[in-house]
Order: sequence, then C-alpha cells, then structure tokens
Amino acid sequence: MPEERTAVLLVDSYTTTCSKCRNGAFTKDIRHDRIATGWGTPDPRDKPCGARFVAISTKRQEYTQDDLHQLRPDLPAYEAGKAPRDLTT
Repeated sequence: MPEERTAVLLVDSYTTTCSKCRNGAFTKDIRHDRIATGWGTPDPRDKPCGARFVAISTKRQEYTQDDLHQLRPDLPAYEAGKAPRDLTT
C-alpha cells in the first residue's frame, strides 16, 4: 500500500501554499484537493497534489504560533523556521 502523502500548509501575507507541490491551497482544506489562486492568472497545468495537511507554518517572522493556531486549531502550528523537516512525505 502506498504511503500517504503529507504536507505543511504555508501561510504568507496574502496567499497560502502547499509545502509538497508549492501550489496555492485553501486554509480550511484538510487535503490539497483544489488550487487556490493568488495574484494573476493561474497556470492551467497546476494540479493539487492531494497531500493531507499535517501542520501549519509560515516564513513570516511576524506571525506567531497563536496566529497560525487561530487559522487552523486542529493542526500543530510552527513559527517561521520551526517546522520539523520530517512532516512531509
């Protein structure tokens, strides 16, 4: 049986992306099953990777763990640079 794909939900100022495929993601989704568009026209070749979100994190220093936890209280939240590298498979 194939191993389940997992990813971290990465929050930025105006967008949220999937750590697995780097495409846009919706903050409330459990899996990366649809593409959230950011600025401009999305590339029609972009596809969601289907990974299950196992944590939420950011690269923005000003976002705290509490800020991230408010967005997704069901996921472990990690400040910039604090997410364990082994969260994605």
